[in-house]
Amino acid sequence: MTADWQCCAMTDLQRFFSVAHTLEEDIDMHGKPHRLTGPFRRNVLRLGAVLGIWGASFSPGQAETFPEKPITIIVPFNAGGAADATGRILAEALSRQLGVNVLVENIGGAGGAIGTTRVKAAEPDGYTIGLGHIGTLAAAVPMNPKLQYDPRSDFRYLGLVSSSPNVLYVSKNHPSKTLQEFIAYSKAHKTGPAMGHGGQGAASHVACVMFFKQIGVTPNLVAYKGFGQTITDILSERIDGGCDLLASVAPHAKSGDLRVLAVAADKRSPILPNAMTAAEGGLPEFKTETWTGLFVPKDAPDAVVERLEQAIAAALEDAGVHDRLNAIGASLPEVGQRGGVYMQQLVGTEIDKWTSILGN
Repeated sequence: MTADWQCCAMTDLQRFFSVAHTLEEDIDMHGKPHRLTGPFRRNVLRLGAVLGIWGASFSPGQAETFPEKPITIIVPFNAGGAADATGRILAEALSRQLGVNVLVENIGGAGGAIGTTRVKAAEPDGYTIGLGHIGTLAAAVPMNPKLQYDPRSDFRYLGLVSSSPNVLYVSKNHPSKTLQEFIAYSKAHKTGPAMGHGGQGAASHVACVMFFKQIGVTPNLVAYKGFGQTITDILSERIDGGCDLLASVAPHAKSGDLRVLAVAADKRSPILPNAMTAAEGGLPEFKTETWTGLFVPKDAPDAVVERLEQAIAAALEDAGVHDRLNAIGASLPEVGQRGGVYMQQLVGTEIDKWTSILGN
């Protein structure tokens, strides 16, 4: 059923109700008002009620009619990093579940704030979905006073889709071979080591700020437009390293171009089994895992949100999605941590947590 057909049907229904009510106070040819009475009046009103229910069942915005055109997932970072890879994996899976093309649009800048703000301003019809994580939806609040959105009130959350620990890493030629050597190296430099990140409030920024607060060093934090630029400057030894997602760093660590000094998680990653956890390296308090999820503008209809949540839940059960996320060092959320309600609560909790850690 097309939207145009629905529109015409609803117009006819409105016309019918107007006539039905007018008939109750109709004026006959002699100018005297009379009321519809008896069986005819009852039948007219019954027919109106039936048609009203029939029309409502096909009203625009219902889950049966969504989606009818391509959907765009806005990834608020440039192509090439973990967020981009996650977005593309989910886009392919959602295309299969929803029966329409799901495209990825990269809108990088300001640690993800520009792309996330674009989602806030989008039509709340379900055809624009945002991808966000611990940086853009939580840590950005205390870290970015110019933030143009409030994660607690400007979005409706669809659910978590993955998580990945952050890692502290340097180039293969860096003098630091272990976490403790890097801590000593950092304390020996008055200006602190130069560390690349994806912009204020990005997950890579947040992790670096946390790490250097814990060791009592003020680093030289250098912002880049994307992970690719960060890697280029690390490999050319213009900067010392970074604190990005395992999912972004793993391919370069496997190739031998980067050296991972610490995984900020409770256990080692199966895709980098030789990389020690921060606890094993002597800094157990350095733990930060970047969760990632999807959301839409706050006024998206309930039926549309429900349809998208169902599609995401089905996508997460896809073995191919599981395997591809694992291959980049990410993992699926536990069953009890899925869905929009859980993600909404998590965002609020994480904002409070990072405000306490990072300060206002």
